[in-house]
Amino acid sequence: MSTIKSVEEINDIENNFIISESFSNIQFKNSKINFNGENNYIFIDKDAKLTNTIITFHGDNSVLYIGKTRNSKVEVKVTLHNNSLVFFNDGCTFNKSSTFIASEGKDIVVGRDVMFSSGCWLRNSDVHMIYDENKRRINESSDIIIGDHVWVGQNSYILKGSCIGSGSIIGLGSVVAKNIETNSSNAGNPVKKIKDHIFWDRQSSHFFVEKDTKKNKVYVKDPTSYLFKGEDNLVKWQKAISERPVFNKNFEIEAFIKQLKNIDPLVVLN
Repeated sequence: MSTIKSVEEINDIENNFIISESFSNIQFKNSKINFNGENNYIFIDKDAKLTNTIITFHGDNSVLYIGKTRNSKVEVKVTLHNNSLVFFNDGCTFNKSSTFIASEGKDIVVGRDVMFSSGCWLRNSDVHMIYDENKRRINESSDIIIGDHVWVGQNSYILKGSCIGSGSIIGLGSVVAKNIETNSSNAGNPVKKIKDHIFWDRQSSHFFVEKDTKKNKVYVKDPTSYLFKGEDNLVKWQKAISERPVFNKNFEIEAFIKQLKNIDPLVVLN
């Protein structure tokens, strides 16, 4: 086992890899990376500021990719087991810590510009096996896929097999275990669709006075970039992830990451 608590210690790790364009601006604040295995990879932006972050590899051949966040801040708890991937495309934000657990060779893939509120949990396995009376397992682990520009509300739980379409909202305290339609708002336990054909903007209303509230009753900008049109392409995303290589060769890993970074926004339709 090896533990990294500062940039200066990165060169001391053996049989695992932290990859960045530059390490000079990466910061650790109350953060650490634990390696309990071999041939694991972290790809991280050169300006990342790890705050209250704990990253733990409990096996071999797993990959964590953290693209450039909007504010350079990374505040997560990520646990990976054998041959799993946790992927955050560019533009994501984390409001205090959320937890991501990938295991049983399954993945968590997050698109561009996703906003995580505090206390969110994403896990793609139940950990313990459940069988029917014929001795067949009925709770196999499964990938989690989140499209572009998704708002994940505070204390939400996103469970195995969930696929959340681009432009959608998951309300506070929701429990998601199914497909979520693109550009829809959803909430509850279990989660239910509240409204479809919506979009959302990152602007905060915390400091609005009455005139600001009135001004924002109608959206005056062009919302095109927040509305995700086109045919349902969930199968394309699932196929790309299911056909990924075993993570034991650097050039294959980088080629797959490039493919994910450039894939079309996830569109999920009823």
